[in-house]
Amino acid sequence: MKWFESWFDTAYYHALYAHRNDAEAMAFMDALVGYLRLESGAKVIDVACGKGRHAAHLAELGMDVLGFDLSENSIEQAKLLNRDGATFVCHDMREDFPQQGFHAVFNLFTSFGYFDNSQEDERVLQNMHDACLSGGFVIQDYLNSSPVLTQLPQEDFIERGGYRFKTRKHQTENHIVKDIEVRDGDAVHAFQERVRIFSKDDLENLHRKAGLEVIAVFGDYHLGAFDEKTSPRIVLVSKKS
Repeated sequence: MKWFESWFDTAYYHALYAHRNDAEAMAFMDALVGYLRLESGAKVIDVACGKGRHAAHLAELGMDVLGFDLSENSIEQAKLLNRDGATFVCHDMREDFPQQGFHAVFNLFTSFGYFDNSQEDERVLQNMHDACLSGGFVIQDYLNSSPVLTQLPQEDFIERGGYRFKTRKHQTENHIVKDIEVRDGDAVHAFQERVRIFSKDDLENLHRKAGLEVIAVFGDYHLGAFDEKTSPRIVLVSKKS
């Protein structure tokens, strides 16, 4: 079983990241919807949507939203949001998407780069392209590895949700890896996260290879200018011609 097939479906994953900033996520969606001039009723999809926080806010903005994720646990949590205009299903982004004809495809919060085979990354981008209407947008939000790599290796001890976490980030040739040890009472469990090191140019090339035209690259959730050395994010916007 791949790391993302097990880790994302655990209660430990949700506990470790329970502190995520929902206000920041909503402001990010507001900024993107404004930039893209998406109108109420636009059909959008959130690829690897997790517990649905971005998708739910897009629905609040009047979008017709489909969110999907491989994790059944995450999708069950997303459904509990009970948000009108948002539908959530389990699906693997490497497979043909369950619907087509979207005005915008969102892939957010580094929900990509999980795979050892680069052809799988290319397949996901091709699926995003194919799901778009002509003139539709693909928005991909990925970590900017340059400032992260300068801080590695890095070790943290965190207590959340009644669990004790020990995490260690380090770099391999192609990935940023986080080893996660969870102490749950007397039990100790080990998990791992691995995301591929992509530069802005790498992601742009993947989009172009899928037949998408890159129209903008931002460096943060406020849609600020991208700086390779300092920006926390690579927010890439491309368009299907």
